[in-house]
Amino acid sequence: MAGIGHFFVKMFYRGKSKNIDFLKLYGASVRAFNEIPFVKRRGKNRLIFKFFKIFTWSFIVFFILIIAVGAINFLNIKTVYSEAITGKENIDYALVLFKEKKYEQSARFSELAENNFANALERFSAVKNSFYIKNFDFISKQLDDFYSLLSAANILSGTLNDTANFALSFNEYLDGRVSFTSLPKFQKIRILDTLYFSESLLERIRDNLDLAFAQITKAQSNVFLSPLRNKLLETKSAVYEARQFAEKAVPLVKLLPEFLGYPEKSSFLLVLQNSDELRPTGGFIGTYGIFELENGDMVRNDTHDIYHMDMPVKDLVDVSPPEPLKKYLNAEKWYMRDSNWSPDWPTSAKRIEWFYKTEDKLLPPQDRINNFSGDFDGVIGITPELIIDLLKITGSVIIEGEEYNSNNFVDLLQYRVEKSYVQLGVPSWQRKKVIGEIVKELKSRLFNLSPEALYDAGNVFFENLLKKNIVVYLHDKEKQQIILDQDWGGAISDVKSDYVFVVDANLAAFKTDRVMNRGIEYKIDQGVNGAFAELTVNYKHNGEGFDWRTTRYRTYTRIYTPINSSLISVEGFNDESIEIYSEFGKTVFAGFLSIEPGEFGRIKLRYKLNDDIYRQIKNGEYNLVFQKQPGNKVESLRIDLMFNNRIKLYSPVGFYAKGGSNTVSWDSGLETDRVFGVKLER
Repeated sequence: MAGIGHFFVKMFYRGKSKNIDFLKLYGASVRAFNEIPFVKRRGKNRLIFKFFKIFTWSFIVFFILIIAVGAINFLNIKTVYSEAITGKENIDYALVLFKEKKYEQSARFSELAENNFANALERFSAVKNSFYIKNFDFISKQLDDFYSLLSAANILSGTLNDTANFALSFNEYLDGRVSFTSLPKFQKIRILDTLYFSESLLERIRDNLDLAFAQITKAQSNVFLSPLRNKLLETKSAVYEARQFAEKAVPLVKLLPEFLGYPEKSSFLLVLQNSDELRPTGGFIGTYGIFELENGDMVRNDTHDIYHMDMPVKDLVDVSPPEPLKKYLNAEKWYMRDSNWSPDWPTSAKRIEWFYKTEDKLLPPQDRINNFSGDFDGVIGITPELIIDLLKITGSVIIEGEEYNSNNFVDLLQYRVEKSYVQLGVPSWQRKKVIGEIVKELKSRLFNLSPEALYDAGNVFFENLLKKNIVVYLHDKEKQQIILDQDWGGAISDVKSDYVFVVDANLAAFKTDRVMNRGIEYKIDQGVNGAFAELTVNYKHNGEGFDWRTTRYRTYTRIYTPINSSLISVEGFNDESIEIYSEFGKTVFAGFLSIEPGEFGRIKLRYKLNDDIYRQIKNGEYNLVFQKQPGNKVESLRIDLMFNNRIKLYSPVGFYAKGGSNTVSWDSGLETDRVFGVKLER
């Protein structure tokens, strides 16, 4: 048996070269055979020789197969490398051509790149799925990451091809030689038609960018790709930005044709809400407008003083106003100017439109200025902040010899319509006609912007939608749902988590909101028998006295909280009185507060949250939605949360977030709605 052991040692020993010497192997086998005693040798002679012969030839065949498989994989890997390098060069060319607005050539090179990466993926699959590699876990996992990177490149090439072909449809406009308004009517219609039917294409682009982002993220952790880490991070960031843009573009493309009057003419009731005189949906309605668009052209943009509606019918309308308007505004009747009383924009928009139609029918013949008897497609509310941001894009406009720019727009306009119209000899009935002139000039500037500047203007609209300086309501249910899904509709959020919405209404305080500062503090403390909230709203009146725009601040404040919240204590409201009622699936605490110039004001509530939220916390999860009031400028928002159990995760991690073992806090502003979340150990 010692000879057999010596044989196997010799057979598998390779020495330094790591290669098997078959000549030595044969010699060792003969010597091992000779060491077997003769008696045993005689009976097993043929059997052993047959075994050695079969084993040796099997081993040789196996070795040849390994070499063959290696050669095949080598050829596949060589092809993968060649196709990937060529694909990278083609997609680089495509990107350069796209930036140069050579969309047809960009589409051709991106298609070549897509084919290159598809070929590379096919060959790489053969390598990755081979028997030997597939059963070697470490190598298989590394190759999976390389495969993800190739897949991302393939997806991005196809996405660039789709994007270039899509841009090619707008080539006559995107080349920058002409503005949209100067295009012939048939070209405008063709562009709008392309937009109208491009929804599925843009959804595919968005979804592909999502997939590419996921594939790059997966490949990013590969050890062997570490030399490319910076490049991968750069690519990942670019894909993320493109994905964010696509996410905006999809709902926009679904809505834009209708807003531009395609395929049918569209009509909108526009209300300009002055946030210096804050009201629930953004500000006092001082001006309204009727806008009609058809095939990309604005065929009507009339604006009128709100009092041109209300005053001629003051003795004909008999609608009782909400109690706070009676009590704190001394309003005996309800008119269109105060119709945005609900903080839920869809509710207020419907009421605004109802008042418009009701008062328009009652206008005496000599006061019928609207000349519109059709149905509106929707109601849009805007605040001056939108105009200010657009003036930064379009530049200043000159009206009546006065220059209106982003720095002086509000102050100059307010002085013009409240004071200087007298010196200019303008009748009070016509004092707001200047607003219509500004709007017309701004519209002309916007519709004549270059594609690059129009892109910047588009971003301004997106930002102002998020900040709720624009709120939109549409009658079309499907499109209205898109508006709500994007949080562009100013609706009270329908959430089952914790929720806070502070709504101020300036009642008989002139334009005093322009000198008010606000800060909000919110605390949660988990007790043994419930979750307790403490909300503090701080006000600072920065006015130095009384003038034509400034007086004591008078606000009727409503605080929307989760349904069945139980009030424990309240401070700050005048005479400490408070109203409690349910609305929009929320419990509302409301009261009145007055603050003198130079003084501070504070509302402080302590209440117990409902049992459902307490159960969510006990189950390890807490979420908070803090909703922004349109037009309201809250400079600081402080959130402090304390729980019984240890915090595992919290979001967002920005806004100066600070976390302890069972506490977390955030410091931010309230420019948009804020959402906070915490995961707890159980």
